[in-house]
Amino acid sequence: MAVDERMALILLYHGVTDALSRGIENFSGKHITAEAFDRQMAYLHANASVFSLRDLATLVEAGAEIPPNAVAVTFDDGYRNNYDFALSILKSHGIPATFFLSTGLIGTDRQFWTDKVEHWINLTCRVSLDLVLDGEPFQCDLRETDQRIEAVIRIKSKLKSISPSERDDALSELNRYCEVDDDGKDVSNYQSMSWDQVRDLDSSPDYEVGGHTVNHEIMAYLDDAALEREIYDCIATVETELGHECDLFSYPEGQAEHYDGRTIAHLREAGVSICPSAIDGTNGPGTDPFQLRRVMVGFMGEPFPMAVSVA
Repeated sequence: MAVDERMALILLYHGVTDALSRGIENFSGKHITAEAFDRQMAYLHANASVFSLRDLATLVEAGAEIPPNAVAVTFDDGYRNNYDFALSILKSHGIPATFFLSTGLIGTDRQFWTDKVEHWINLTCRVSLDLVLDGEPFQCDLRETDQRIEAVIRIKSKLKSISPSERDDALSELNRYCEVDDDGKDVSNYQSMSWDQVRDLDSSPDYEVGGHTVNHEIMAYLDDAALEREIYDCIATVETELGHECDLFSYPEGQAEHYDGRTIAHLREAGVSICPSAIDGTNGPGTDPFQLRRVMVGFMGEPFPMAVSVA
């Protein structure tokens, strides 16, 4: 996308890695290489007006004139490679960042269900899928790499549209069908940070931590009771573990259909002041801090938006 330097740009990352992926692992580019991330942060340091998310959101909400090439850096989910690789690169270039955590995975060996799907389809010896997911037939070939990628994309799309309990049943069925004993817990790109790592990250004023629900559930699809648990329990855990208030949040998945006015009302009631989406785009003066757009760098080929020459 072409970036208007008069608009505020918020970059969204998930992971930064030096791991050599096998098969279709990380086919989406959700975890960009440490070398690419280093080049991008070097570019920001030399060419951009870099803000923390909090400061940039405050400036934008106030309707003030936005400095040329204003940018903030954010991370969603809480992957361990944020600490192992991204943090040192950010520090080396003096770039502040905000990290949004799904607290139910931090400090555990749990994995995001989307990573489980990728792992099972990656390693299954089956050459096709022919099963029932959520009461509907699901079929596809798995002989070629691009067919496995297509299968993962289709399965994720299907399971994101149903309730958590229905999704968990479908995941159990998929796991049984794929017959993959390897649980993927040793795959570095699927691992989350520990709370000690989060506390170390949070110890610098340049790096803030926010919530991203407990279990990375799509907020608009939850009833009020479940939505409140995902918000309040997440914030309470962050505050307990870090010893200070948490008023930053981001929407899991973060597209327009994944949050709504009810979601925002609950977040405001919980004391949240800024909650960016993952909708692609930039932000002009007066943008609501609950409607901020971000550019998801690297994901499904999304380029770094500020310079063609920086990969």
